[in-house]
Amino acid sequence: MQNKLFFLFLLSLFVLKATAQDLPLDRNTSIAVVKHTRTQTGMPGKNYWQNKADYQLDINFDPSSREITGTALIAYENNSPDTLKKLVFKLYPNLYKDNSMRNAAVSPDDLTGGVVIEDLEIDHKAIENKQRSVRGTNMFIKGVGIHPQQHISIKVTYHYILNKGSFIRTGQIDTGTLFVAYFFPRVAVYDDVDGWNEYDYLGKEEFYNDYGDFKANITVPGKYCVWATGDLQNAGDTFAPEIVERLRKAELSDGVTDIITAKDLAAGKVTNNKSFHTWKFEARNVTDLAFAVSDNYIWKASGILVDQKSKRRTRVDAVYHPDHKTYLHVVEYARKTVDLISHSLPGIAFPYPHITIVDGLDAMEYPMMVNNLPFEDEKDVVEFTAHEVFHTIFPFYVGTNETKYSFMDEGWATMTEFLFHPLIAPGLKLEYDISPVNDYAGLAEDVPIMTPTAQLYGKARFADKDLKPALALFYLKEMLGEKKIIRAMQYYINTWAGKHPTPYEFFNCMNAGANENLNWYWKKWYFEKAVPDLAIHQVNRIRDQLRIRIVNKGGAPVPVHLVINFKTTGQKTITKTAAIWKKGNRDINISIKHAGSISKITLGNAMDADVNPKDNLYVR
Repeated sequence: MQNKLFFLFLLSLFVLKATAQDLPLDRNTSIAVVKHTRTQTGMPGKNYWQNKADYQLDINFDPSSREITGTALIAYENNSPDTLKKLVFKLYPNLYKDNSMRNAAVSPDDLTGGVVIEDLEIDHKAIENKQRSVRGTNMFIKGVGIHPQQHISIKVTYHYILNKGSFIRTGQIDTGTLFVAYFFPRVAVYDDVDGWNEYDYLGKEEFYNDYGDFKANITVPGKYCVWATGDLQNAGDTFAPEIVERLRKAELSDGVTDIITAKDLAAGKVTNNKSFHTWKFEARNVTDLAFAVSDNYIWKASGILVDQKSKRRTRVDAVYHPDHKTYLHVVEYARKTVDLISHSLPGIAFPYPHITIVDGLDAMEYPMMVNNLPFEDEKDVVEFTAHEVFHTIFPFYVGTNETKYSFMDEGWATMTEFLFHPLIAPGLKLEYDISPVNDYAGLAEDVPIMTPTAQLYGKARFADKDLKPALALFYLKEMLGEKKIIRAMQYYINTWAGKHPTPYEFFNCMNAGANENLNWYWKKWYFEKAVPDLAIHQVNRIRDQLRIRIVNKGGAPVPVHLVINFKTTGQKTITKTAAIWKKGNRDINISIKHAGSISKITLGNAMDADVNPKDNLYVR
């Protein structure tokens, strides 16, 4: 097997050289190109495959004890050309297991025995304890032998205690409200590039799951409401009739409807009068399912037309504690974000029937669900709402690997924080802080954006997985123009919707969609330690021309924004996009017709990263 892989690697090097690929490829990706599961054009290869897992979840959840007991029936398809000699499961709640490794703080009061597997069957055959081993958040089943194209059934019965504090994307919010995510055993991704996804979940890492269809029956005490990924199938059996009617009207209305009010909660007129309700949800072709329960949250909702051709609508929900006044406009901010996604950037109809923003203790995305803090600053409310809702496209509609390459989704979502802000709330002044890049780029701890996320620590984490890739995309948009970058984004999204692209598919699809070879840009920003550092090096007056020499000291392709102030004739603004550095030059000369005596020249604006702004000002 090793000789075969080595041969494939040598063959891949020959192929790459012959086809003049100039982006550096890692070894596993180059092998995938040789196997024709990936291509150098960005399109899936002729042999592309991905596995699938459908889940039937039957969950009993007691909010007072926080115990979750459940049964997961999994229909798993091995679409790979490989015989799987083991199965890998993700047990994400084991983050709180007393002997697990973690890179996020957990209170001793939240430590448990982790997920207890009561029974495990594959094709109705019991899997004994000796076939199982659990290490951290991974469970390994050895000796299975699942052949190519084979379908198997898996049944897992389990229980665990949800965390009360130490809220890391999931747990108790208050005594009557809990957000429940990553709550069931799932088969890990086995893909054509890395094989099994065996990255351990240590707290800071995010997620990578296969697509599948989900059916969830969630049983809770009668006073609790449940919101979840997917469509609620039995609203009439759970909600009071007036709530059902308001919900129906909200889906058809462009205005904001109060579905559950504080008065409804006080009067106990929210759910049907039963001791327990089983809430039934269904979602197709998604990567995960999460849910929230509460007996004290109010609910605002609004509908919006997302697809003009099909007349398909999406419902936007804000579910929050009535005391949190900064949530008053969240439904409007989220609705506007869905509108911008559907009709502006990227101009892709919002793909899901609803998006529910839940007042929680984190800022985290899940399919059709968002868990957002009740930020005190309205600006943060706007930006984080846009950020988390935009995650619907990446990593959910387009199934990027958040665990390995978070920049593939965080870069886009972070860019929307400063791109969508003036469109969502034009009355709120934007003052976005890009200092994490200015303070950090070029230091010894700085790394290329392509560094796998699990290797990012300290300042490198936010700068290299969030802000630096967001600025790279922001400058790319300025360079290509709005129409071209939207065309490139749509090509990438439509090509890889429901699939698992690597960064190379992103780069190559953007090249193809823009009809432009951008590899010089990708290499500088993503594969090298891009250091944004421009300087005004020299200012000369030559006859009737003013010549300004700009030096790119750091090498990163950043735009040039110059403001020239004259003593008596006002000011002149000059913009040069990052394309001026395409040929690898490290300086440019900008000439303008002299228009009087200069008072000062300023280089850069609030969104232009620069590690040394002291040389960005020329004063006569």
